[in-house]
Amino acid sequence: MKLFKILCLCALLLPTAGCWDQNFLKQQSLAFSIGYDAKGKEIHSLSIVRTLKPTGSGQTEPFNNTYEVTGKTPLHVRATMNEITPGTYSMGKLRVILIGEDLAKKDIYPLFDLYFREARSNVNTKVIITKGKAVDFLKNGYIQGNLITDAINELLVSGEKESLVPKTTVGGLLSTMYNPGQDLILPYLDQVKGGNMKVAGLALFNKNKNTGKTLPGEKGSLLLLMMNKGGRTAQFSINEEKAKSRLNKRVVIISNKSKSKIKLKWDSGKPIYTIDLKLNVFISEYTNGILNKRDIDKLENYISRTMTNTAEDVTKTLKESNCDALGLGHMMMVQNPEKFKGYDWDKDFKDITIVPKVKVHIISNGILY
Repeated sequence: MKLFKILCLCALLLPTAGCWDQNFLKQQSLAFSIGYDAKGKEIHSLSIVRTLKPTGSGQTEPFNNTYEVTGKTPLHVRATMNEITPGTYSMGKLRVILIGEDLAKKDIYPLFDLYFREARSNVNTKVIITKGKAVDFLKNGYIQGNLITDAINELLVSGEKESLVPKTTVGGLLSTMYNPGQDLILPYLDQVKGGNMKVAGLALFNKNKNTGKTLPGEKGSLLLLMMNKGGRTAQFSINEEKAKSRLNKRVVIISNKSKSKIKLKWDSGKPIYTIDLKLNVFISEYTNGILNKRDIDKLENYISRTMTNTAEDVTKTLKESNCDALGLGHMMMVQNPEKFKGYDWDKDFKDITIVPKVKVHIISNGILY
């Protein structure tokens, strides 16, 4: 009787065995990068599909194929891509999404609705805003012999480590998009001569729309440190006004540890935010000679004042752009929800008082000193 029950159970399991939802890679056209641009009321898109190219003796190498279409929505774009690519067009391995700055000035949520809902979407896909048209960044397919997707991805990974850009992926966008007290910042790429690219700063957003303003270079890095979203290091250069020679004017520091605290207090019913940023740095370049303890103290104070002035410029740009990248509205919403309800944050943010202060501590001025 026991054996009979086991046989019956095995018979019932047989129809359920196997994979019911198989997707063979050889039957798919895998998109590794895609660019979106505005074209009238439609979306112009270019997709990089990775294939393997025979090189002889049974060897293969990765090769890029480009497909360019126009559609009304990202889903329409995908369907149109599927009509012209061999096999099933798939975005499951997508690594980078590029959005042209003009298209980004519209609400970018509709571009990502497909990725948020599709079960096979890669939530680790990086998102980038481009200066000019996004498709122009992908048309060559290569940068100095490197596949374009790999080159862009490595550029961003390096920028994340050096606090030039935030770690922004599809999976992390949704929470910020639907947070009434915080706005997006995204990496901003530019093209240079020879088809190369560079990180041009951070694109500032207001309510999912690109404001058209950016924070370039060190200002963008300083914002990331103020947000506690910096990478392993961050480099800053300061001009020393009292230096006698042009060659001695530049002081370069590298921060390898930072801590930022944002506090909210009220004065006569108005909110005042203070941002205290502490940086541990080592001197990477200082051509005025060997520093003694007294020189280091003076240099610390000078760099702290200079970087505090830069931080004030950063917060001024944020307010002018109406971009609450620091999440100050979210802080008020959590600490004082009733008072936050009395604000129209989109209109009132530009009048909020923000007081940043940067304190620099030099922990090393050279391995030989």
